Amino acid sequence: MIGLMTPCHPIVNRPDRVDRGTARPYAEAAARIRRALLIAFLTLAPAAPAASAPGGHGHVHGQARLDLTLEGARLTIEAELPMETLTGFERAPRNEDERARLQRALDALRATGVFRPTPEAACRPVTQALRWSGSAEPATAAGGLPGDDTHLDLLVTHAFDCERPARLGAVEIGLFDVLSRLRRIEARFAGPGGTQASTLQRNRKAFELAR
Repeated sequence: MIGLMTPCHPIVNRPDRVDRGTARPYAEAAARIRRALLIAFLTLAPAAPAASAPGGHGHVHGQARLDLTLEGARLTIEAELPMETLTGFERAPRNEDERARLQRALDALRATGVFRPTPEAACRPVTQALRWSGSAEPATAAGGLPGDDTHLDLLVTHAFDCERPARLGAVEIGLFDVLSRLRRIEARFAGPGGTQASTLQRNRKAFELAR
């Protein structure tokens, strides 16, 4: 139910009683204003947001999120990837073919070359981990996944130790090379110089750091 306030009129000196002939134009004008406000409200109000996926988490197919953090010499990169971007289906695999498809994606994401800092920074990989959102256990294709149609996200974390972190100029994102369904990444970086954000696509795969 949408409620509209009766428009305010300027304060003027007028008698306490107004005859019907004088009051009618005021009532008609107020009704016209109320109708105009209702039309404007319905026209300008933003559209309702799209419904979230079951479980309260919404995502867009072909997209991912990426967080890069530089603390001292440690560069940490975490990607959040919807299951659909990995495999083409949004829930846990149901047969051997789907499990094999998921396993191939997991193996590719464990590879050290999936994130490539600029060579000048001399960063070497130290740890990598894959887990499903809401779980602390390592992600596998064989088990540990909900059996219903819950939408799943994979968290991919790679950490590097950099000998010359001040010379880190960019990180090339190899996710596009191993995930054919991935089209867009919303990326954020936090480091000693502050924060920045960038949108990455297949024709723009490197996150370039502001100097």
